[in-house]
Amino acid sequence: MTRRQRAYLLMVLHSLTNSVRQARLNTEMKHFGLSDDELQTELANVESTFNNGICNLNTNQLNNILAQVHNNGVIIENIRRRLEFYEINSDYHENIIRFFQDYAQTDEPIDVGSLDTEFRGVQVASRDNFNTIINQGWTGDWDLNPDNITPRRVQVASMNENGTFPRGFYLNADIIDIQPIQYSDKIRYRLFISDPVIINTGNRNVKFIAQPVRYIR
Repeated sequence: MTRRQRAYLLMVLHSLTNSVRQARLNTEMKHFGLSDDELQTELANVESTFNNGICNLNTNQLNNILAQVHNNGVIIENIRRRLEFYEINSDYHENIIRFFQDYAQTDEPIDVGSLDTEFRGVQVASRDNFNTIINQGWTGDWDLNPDNITPRRVQVASMNENGTFPRGFYLNADIIDIQPIQYSDKIRYRLFISDPVIINTGNRNVKFIAQPVRYIR
């Protein structure tokens, strides 16, 4: 996991009650592209970092420091003074400070084409829910040239501001079929998929180009 991914996850956990945190953690951890061995190690790391870090701040305290960081940037001594004012045990300070450093990075702008530097195929930007795409088995309908998709892979980048899969999430899948759909003005193409994988990059400030379709070779 990257530091941005971990910061994103820690923030999610802080917004939940104790009764639902474990289940949500298990669900979220599936979207970081980890092997089984890595998953268990990172799960333990996240739980320890949370319990020995921002778990010890209440919601108002966390939001106050986030506002301070937003207005003034990450100034470690300012954060430390605020933690001392809140009488937070000094044993937790380093983990808390590291969280604010990492979470601030999730707001740095990133181009949608840089979400996955290893991807090749066609990238589309969509507000569709990834669960809907997976359940129906296709994404579309897109104004594209099927001959330009090499290899036959699709990446769906989320344009959503919130919800289950907001900006920073993407779905990669193999294309098993491409079907033309006749519209009144032109033919568009529906991409049928298999082996979908959802990844959370931890980046919240993804910048999109005007064209929702991009060929990546």
